[in-house]
Amino acid sequence: MRDEFLISKNQEHLIKYLNRLDKDDRKYLETGINAIDIDLMNKLYINSFTDDELDVSKVAPLPIVDRNEDFTELGESIVKKNQYGVVLLAGGNASRLGLDMPKGCLELHIGDTTKSLFELYIDQLKEAYNKYGVYINLYIMTNDESYSEIYNYFKGHNFFDYPEDKLHFFIQDSLPILNKDGKIMLKDEKNLLLGPNGNGNVFKALKQAGLIKHMISNKIKYVLFLTVDNVMNKFVDINMLGNMAYGEYPVATKTITKRDDTDLNWIFCKYNKKPFMLPTAYITHNLTNKKIDKKYVYREKNITYHIVNINEVDKYANLQLPYHRSFKKYSYMNDKGKMVTPKKNNSFKFEQFIFDAFSYSKNMLLYRVKADEFCPIKDEKDIKKVEKLLNNKKEA
Repeated sequence: MRDEFLISKNQEHLIKYLNRLDKDDRKYLETGINAIDIDLMNKLYINSFTDDELDVSKVAPLPIVDRNEDFTELGESIVKKNQYGVVLLAGGNASRLGLDMPKGCLELHIGDTTKSLFELYIDQLKEAYNKYGVYINLYIMTNDESYSEIYNYFKGHNFFDYPEDKLHFFIQDSLPILNKDGKIMLKDEKNLLLGPNGNGNVFKALKQAGLIKHMISNKIKYVLFLTVDNVMNKFVDINMLGNMAYGEYPVATKTITKRDDTDLNWIFCKYNKKPFMLPTAYITHNLTNKKIDKKYVYREKNITYHIVNINEVDKYANLQLPYHRSFKKYSYMNDKGKMVTPKKNNSFKFEQFIFDAFSYSKNMLLYRVKADEFCPIKDEKDIKKVEKLLNNKKEA
């Protein structure tokens, strides 16, 4: 029974495996086991089988801007004062593309050259320097396994000729991967199977690395958070930044609009008078077709492009955000020391989502953009699509 998931039961298979190891290997693995918050994993596993009940009558719209108002001058003044920083969520791996590397190292064919996603982003920062005269601080979040590879990749490319003191690398936390029975899994002979615990961990990870203090000491007031796989993003969207500052919003996020009711993405709204992401199960036909001032107000999808006031970043770092469970496929080593490669999903991963932090802010701005700003690379078809878009942009 799932409600009988106990610490002793959870460790039983690990103890069985430990007894097969020599003294040094046993000590190494025991260190990893002792570092686990067993109570937390117990709680996450049990609670993940229950759903929160939401009252749709408490849903209300958030303010939307669709680029009609021009606040570029205000946005430019913020960047020129070096009050703007960027956090790149780069912990993802390119395994779904059949590559054993951090996704940011993926190279695209642009004209007669090849450039990685990392280099394309650094190019944007260089363009910002040429335009505004300041080097923007870039904070790059990795996971524990990818940190050395990403840092060495930058170092091996001379940091793409960007000032090294403006590049800051930090590591997000990880959690054990559990099998369907809630048991902790083994990665290999001496290591537990761990996975990064989601982009919502970014605030705590920044704090643990001392980088929120770095932002504050460097007078940064606005921080952009975005993912590495959507290279069509703009590192500096002056008008969006200006709109946010003018309206004194604590958070602003880019959205694209759902085209039909079959789209299963969650949507932005207010719930209990606070910013919220509404899950698919609560999205009705009447809700998605509701209009205010001739605009659809419950169709705004998340593309993980968020500008957050530094005071909110500092506040979020002290929160305990909820965890979400996903069912995935992981290879593992059984307690007999044999590697197992499953043919279908076999394990649970627990992650925090960055947008859950926004419910702790009083308000937020939705900045609606065209769909071509959202083209994340998830498979080989996406690579070709993005290469075409970038090449067309270069020729324009």
